[in-house]
Amino acid sequence: MVDLTFRMIDRMAERVASSVSFSFPGQPEEVLPDHIDHAGLNIRVPFCAFRCTYCALPGERFSAKSADHFVSALNKEIELYAARYERAKIERIYLSGGTPSLLYESIGGIVDEVKKHFEFKGPVSMEASPVDLDDHVLDGLRSGGVNQLSIGIQTFNEEILSRYLNRKVTQADLIETLKRVRESKFDYINIDLMFSLPFQTKESLLHDLEIAVSTGVDGISTYPLMLLPYTPLASKILLNQNRAQKAHISSLHGFSQNPATEMDQYLLILSFLRQHGYQIRTIWSFSKAPEKYEGPYEHSNFIGMGPRAWGMLGNRFTLNMPSVLPYADAIAGGKFPIFAFSAVRDYPLARFARKLYHGKITVDEIEMINEQDQGIKRYLLMMKLLGLIKRKRDYYELTDKALAYGSCATKKIASATLIKINEVFASFDQPKTMTFSPTA
Repeated sequence: MVDLTFRMIDRMAERVASSVSFSFPGQPEEVLPDHIDHAGLNIRVPFCAFRCTYCALPGERFSAKSADHFVSALNKEIELYAARYERAKIERIYLSGGTPSLLYESIGGIVDEVKKHFEFKGPVSMEASPVDLDDHVLDGLRSGGVNQLSIGIQTFNEEILSRYLNRKVTQADLIETLKRVRESKFDYINIDLMFSLPFQTKESLLHDLEIAVSTGVDGISTYPLMLLPYTPLASKILLNQNRAQKAHISSLHGFSQNPATEMDQYLLILSFLRQHGYQIRTIWSFSKAPEKYEGPYEHSNFIGMGPRAWGMLGNRFTLNMPSVLPYADAIAGGKFPIFAFSAVRDYPLARFARKLYHGKITVDEIEMINEQDQGIKRYLLMMKLLGLIKRKRDYYELTDKALAYGSCATKKIASATLIKINEVFASFDQPKTMTFSPTA
């Protein structure tokens, strides 16, 4: 039987995903808008302590020399953007990675540089690996101005961590780390968990959620595993499947993702976290205080800084140079280090989808977007007829059914975009960014 709802949502996701098509600018500054009133900063730290097998955009090997080179170039990039957008208000700083906590001694200087050149008032959020967060690092982050932390736990299941995610860490270690982080008095603590992992059952997922809730963190983000074709995990799973087929072994020795199973897992997450006081912040993120936190790419306008960073200003999607050396060279020449960009072609639909990612959209927002694309209200009507959206006073809210389908749609859009980004970076004539493979 054909699932008409899935077909409609899938086609919508396909339209949004196909709206992004990267090209290479002649003059990088030409792709930037002349003026912005406000923005967030997404500063990408390009170094990794080890490579996660599922990572879509792995970083470079960390060294003190490379880190100094990066920080010096980043400070100059901040100056470049400040000169262009001197009146812009920076509403938040998000340090993504890579592993930003590797630069815990430099974070304060980076934040001070932003304050020196922009009007900045807002949170400083940072991603962190749980294996890095000893008392010394936490003290360095707090004194450097970081007040929100997002920690990549992924799962508390030790077998999945070691066998599939290349992480040699115990459940007890992870719980102890989260206790230590809470004692450090950050304003907001988020953790990332993954679902649709190899051989993850409803029972093991529920166990992850129970532990996560018991730690008392403010937010829990849950992401489905994206088996991108160029990642080590995808290669490993494909190799195991081929071996199983040749040996005529039971399919239990292989692994494949099923949308129906993934939606069941998502609905389990949704139900469990609601019961424990977590509200929907986005389709994939739940919070006890949704208004206090934003993920790295959620701000309405954000400038991408650092190698491999991406930004979104208006309908312009920008990608920075793929590694430290060409990034620093471009900045030394007085140029914005933008390597590629895309004008989002189907921008009204992309805006509509982006609003729905947060679980609701106001009536005024629909009217404004519909002025640019009269088809938006047709999508809204179809969603009403299919039981995907309900009117609540001055806004529309996604139903649980819509949230589950929306998770699949978001995964399709994100996967397609990440593959395109990887293809763009692969076109750059440089060595691979991560050739070593030590475990955590």
